[in-house]
Amino acid sequence: MKTHYELLGIDPTASPEEIKRAFRQEIARYHPDKVQHLGVEFQRMAADRAAELTEAYRVLMDASLRAQYDQTVKASAAEPAAHPAVEPSSPPPRPDPQPDAGRPPSEDRTARKTTSVGADLIRRVTLAKLREAAEALGAECLTVAGFDAAYATKAKKGLFRKADDAVTLLARVVPEVDGAAVEAVWRSALKASSSAQGIVCVLLMGSRLAPEKDLAAAVSEQRRRSRNAGPVLVPVDVR
Repeated sequence: MKTHYELLGIDPTASPEEIKRAFRQEIARYHPDKVQHLGVEFQRMAADRAAELTEAYRVLMDASLRAQYDQTVKASAAEPAAHPAVEPSSPPPRPDPQPDAGRPPSEDRTARKTTSVGADLIRRVTLAKLREAAEALGAECLTVAGFDAAYATKAKKGLFRKADDAVTLLARVVPEVDGAAVEAVWRSALKASSSAQGIVCVLLMGSRLAPEKDLAAAVSEQRRRSRNAGPVLVPVDVR
């Protein structure tokens, strides 16, 4: 469980002004206006996180409550030390990379935490919207190794038209859709294609996309290597 300091992305020695600044920055991300277009489950998640942030702010801005809280945290951290477990020796951990020169450590940690939280929220929202769309189409939810989500539709045949092919939809969310991401997802898709029915379509989704010509070249190269086998790959910008 994260401490109040970890929730706000600040040092235990942070000043009241630093606490206030971090709280305002974090709470703004979970304001109802920011999540009203999302599903109910994500609105609940945002409300829960906002409540945690508010409680952390309330405690840390009160000198007396903060002192009591710090004592509790120290006591909890000291408990395992009373009966240390014997573990095999291991090499010392590598030191964390130093923050940018002239940048306070607390701001550096806050920036990294904000980026991580933002990326995770984008990923969950993207997959939730995809699930809603798939359910609306009556698609079956699958579990496929190497993909964040997978769905399958059955072939449909009408009275006076050609039957629609079955489609297996595979989705993966990555930080950046580039040549390396295309190569990695292509290998996973080829493995999945052996047991998939109908057309295999891959949605490679990210908040940053390489230039269109670079992505086209990457797909062409993978198709050449697999002798024109492989999925229909669709890069998706989720911003």
